[in-house]
Amino acid sequence: MSHYVGLDVSVKSVSICIVDGEGEVLAHGETSSDPDAIASFLSEHAAEPEWIVHESGTLAI
Repeated sequence: MSHYVGLDVSVKSVSICIVDGEGEVLAHGETSSDPDAIASFLSEHAAEPEWIVHESGTLAI
């Protein structure tokens, strides 16, 4: 089953939503903007996401 991840990035935190191929929400939450924290959230909820996308803006991961 394919998983897709959306990120809403801010300076101190990242909101994360994971959906399946049918658009059903599998997990959502917020973590710190630390790359290790983001990776930990993803490894707990989406083993191998098909795509990871984030809003356009001035912040980068």
